[in-house]
Amino acid sequence: MDQPVAPQTDRALRILLLEDSVLDVELVTETLASAGLAAEIDNVVSRADFTKAIRETCWDLILADYFLPAFDGLSALDLAREFCPDTPFIFVSGTLGEEVAIEALKRGATDYVLKQRLERLPATVLRALSEAHARIERRRAQEALHQLLDERTALLHELDHRVKNNLQLLMSLIGMDIRQADNKDVRDALGYMRQRLNALAAAHRDLYDGKGSARFDAATFARSLCEELTANMEAVRIVPEFDVGTIEVEAAKAAPMALLFNEIVVNALAHAYEHRHGKLKLAMGSGDGRVYFQLSDDYFSPGEKKAARDSSTGTILKALARQLEAVVEWPEDDPAILVRVTMPMQGGGEQR
Repeated sequence: MDQPVAPQTDRALRILLLEDSVLDVELVTETLASAGLAAEIDNVVSRADFTKAIRETCWDLILADYFLPAFDGLSALDLAREFCPDTPFIFVSGTLGEEVAIEALKRGATDYVLKQRLERLPATVLRALSEAHARIERRRAQEALHQLLDERTALLHELDHRVKNNLQLLMSLIGMDIRQADNKDVRDALGYMRQRLNALAAAHRDLYDGKGSARFDAATFARSLCEELTANMEAVRIVPEFDVGTIEVEAAKAAPMALLFNEIVVNALAHAYEHRHGKLKLAMGSGDGRVYFQLSDDYFSPGEKKAARDSSTGTILKALARQLEAVVEWPEDDPAILVRVTMPMQGGGEQR
């Protein structure tokens, strides 16, 4: 069986030894030296000297007898765990019952060696030092990862802030152009563009809500979109109704999904509900690895369905559907359903 290897160092080990027997101090020193372990051993006996030593000096290892005239090993162990919790602590005692040994290990002792079996001490010391070194390296690695995560999170928040500001600036500029445009067609086109940017901004806000997320809550976004767009209808009153489950998709789908939903809902409201009141019933759910998104009312006339369908077959909608691997259907056999969109939960989200 391979022996544990102590961490490489150019200096002797600094060992604090709590022991009242001069002979046992010599035996411990000789045992370590015979095994090739260079060590500087400081021997203390009293509680005061032990406490002073662990407070003022950094030790590689603590060895302690369990029974001392005016002090005991468990009290020493408690002090060591308080002031130098990373330092290995090994009991070297003449007698150490099973119950005492278990209690010592529970309270943080690294190991124990009986004085009658002192030949075990070098291997026990090497193993304790190796384990302590591994713990320190793991902690350093974890601290480095936490620092990297904090830096990445700060960068994400900064990018989030800049994207929000840039989107808001673009919407403000488009708003200025709308107010200055004399041509109604131009105003309408700019209005559609501003609405698309608003949908992107909303998706971005939901996705990066101060923490960042790898998942996009598509159902909550679709519901909010319908509520906002129906509330902005001036000529007619459209009442939104919802049958929406909890649907989260990968973050890469957030932008194209937001634009696709916006395109369909805007066109539906502009053409299928023209000059009439009604309900906009949004149903959204998932099953068999696919998401479905459906708009309906009590009844759509053939003319309303045709107007919405014809206005929603443009290049933008086709490109978004292709990007999401989505299927957009305009059912002719059901007058209540205006449009249904199905797409895979995973995959898609990339330009093809």
